[in-house]
Amino acid sequence: MNLSNQPSHKVITAEEATNNSEEIGHIQLTGKGLFFTNCIDGDLSRMAVWLKTDREKPRRVTSSRFNVRTKVHEYGGKPYIVVKNHVYFVNYADQAVYCQPIEKVGFGADQKAEARLITTPNSGFRYADFIYDSKRDRLICVREDHGGQGSLESAASRVSNCIVSLPIGAASVTDGEVLFSESDFVSSPTLSADACTLAFIWWDHPNMPWDITTLGVASLTDEGYFSHVTHMPGPCPASILQPRFHGDRQLYVIADWSGWWNIYRYDLNCFTDSAEPVNVCPIRAEACSAQWQLGKYNYDFGVDGSIAVSICSEGHWSVLHIDAEVAQTTPQGGRSYETILDGFGHIECLSVSGETLYFCGATSTELPGVYSVALPSGSRDGREIIPERLIGTATKLTHASISRPSNMEFDTGENEKAYAFFYPPTNSRLRTEGENKPPLIVGVHGGPTSAARAVLNLKVQFWTSRGFAYLDVNHRGSTGWGRQYRHRLYQNWGVVDIEDIENGVRHLIDEGFVAPDRIAIRGGSAGGYSVMACLANSDLFSAGASYYGISDLEILAQETHKFEAHYLDSLIGPLPETKSRYIERSPINKIRNISAPLLLLQGLEDKVVPPSQAELICDKLKRQGTEVTYLTFSDEGHGFRQSKNQIRALNAELEFYLEYF
Repeated sequence: MNLSNQPSHKVITAEEATNNSEEIGHIQLTGKGLFFTNCIDGDLSRMAVWLKTDREKPRRVTSSRFNVRTKVHEYGGKPYIVVKNHVYFVNYADQAVYCQPIEKVGFGADQKAEARLITTPNSGFRYADFIYDSKRDRLICVREDHGGQGSLESAASRVSNCIVSLPIGAASVTDGEVLFSESDFVSSPTLSADACTLAFIWWDHPNMPWDITTLGVASLTDEGYFSHVTHMPGPCPASILQPRFHGDRQLYVIADWSGWWNIYRYDLNCFTDSAEPVNVCPIRAEACSAQWQLGKYNYDFGVDGSIAVSICSEGHWSVLHIDAEVAQTTPQGGRSYETILDGFGHIECLSVSGETLYFCGATSTELPGVYSVALPSGSRDGREIIPERLIGTATKLTHASISRPSNMEFDTGENEKAYAFFYPPTNSRLRTEGENKPPLIVGVHGGPTSAARAVLNLKVQFWTSRGFAYLDVNHRGSTGWGRQYRHRLYQNWGVVDIEDIENGVRHLIDEGFVAPDRIAIRGGSAGGYSVMACLANSDLFSAGASYYGISDLEILAQETHKFEAHYLDSLIGPLPETKSRYIERSPINKIRNISAPLLLLQGLEDKVVPPSQAELICDKLKRQGTEVTYLTFSDEGHGFRQSKNQIRALNAELEFYLEYF
């Protein structure tokens, strides 16, 4: 493939694509300012807590000797909380909780602020999703126990999850006191204003949090123990997420009883066993994403009791403002909300302070950051509400050099629709000589219950700046199009998603947008499985790149971690009853069908998709003479976080495509 050396736009390097990728999230507002998590110097393997005050630049609160990140569920969640003048946080290396005074930390420098241990280092316990109980001066959080390492049980069955309390005034180290441990998983503890009631979510195998969960409401004794736990009723089994109290007795949740994740309210002044949830804003859109990480919220309350909530409709995110009277009483019909922000590719971590809403968000032309916007109050005289971007790296790309996604809807199997974001190339002069149509790279998101987002991702722009078109697929099973679309993948993983990917590519070919003989496919985790499954079931693709992907479904069901230990029961079917499906849909059992070259990239510390998944298919492909390249990363787990490794992987992938196209 001979490329012109006279580009019409800036070509993004792997270093630029990696070092400008931040991971801003987990907002907490206090009297001191706005706290959040982000990496240090663009290195995702070094996370810290930061503080933004007034017009000053954010300063790092936690020392660089700590990596503020939790391993709960392997995917993590909110790893810190600020209480009074201290930050309590989880250190990645030993998974212990530390306490550090805030006022001793200088701007971006490591001062002599000493961090005090709250829990035992390297104990096998992991912590996340913290709240503060001011009545009893303690933290309440999720704890995951990875003890029992010497037992003969599987790794997943050794793990237990519970809600615990951590006293923070005591001088001695503790591992917490168990408050609730009667389910496989717990999340999202939240306290009423009077600290007499605690609500939380739990679920059991084989469910995932986007399947069926239970809302529990516990009455607390003066000492803080559970005296009674009520399973809150609902119209039908559903995915219930993100409980939050407004006052003492008004409890809100996000649930998909209507088929869409909407906001519901319980009035606990009624007898709790008979309390009925009220949908305060019925809408055919999603108020949240799939809960892969703990501690994220997609709504918060204004001072008047109104609600600001993020909404995803057809892959695009906006913010709605729900009227205070409607939020606190039974809706009487009519429009109960107004759209105050639009045009975002993703919005999460909403938090209200006074009359201002803060949130994490990203657009198709701006990198992820933290925004603020004034909430509506009275008449605005038709004035547009414009958010202010407070935190985040500004892109050095001009608008002309950014490839912007168009939302693509296309026909797929069983007379249904599927969706994707299409990014045209921005460098038309970087082409194979004699060709008018660009090569295509197809991206497949992980999960598979996740979603491609219309945000500025420099690792997508890395490709479009080199003359590649890029198709980011939201196959059936993706979140953002309601429960029916999300569940369409169940029992059909490895069938309908592959069908959607193929039909999306054929749609582009039929429209004349891409070269039909130069199509690559890439993806990570479940997306890596899709890469290998597509190569094994289709002749559309010229090459594939699988990041920590799945080749043998049956082995994965035996080896993966607790959180997803029974996920395949829903996606494919329970074992051993449906063993034949596992065999039929595993790419490793269709080796003879794979002729396109394959690049495998694998972290050797991966507990979600173990390295054996890459090693087995690599060996078989080599034996039959298929071109395969296997790159390992000794210090990475599920998802590459170190900058040097991300750069190495991206450059290797580019070289791989250029060699085989």
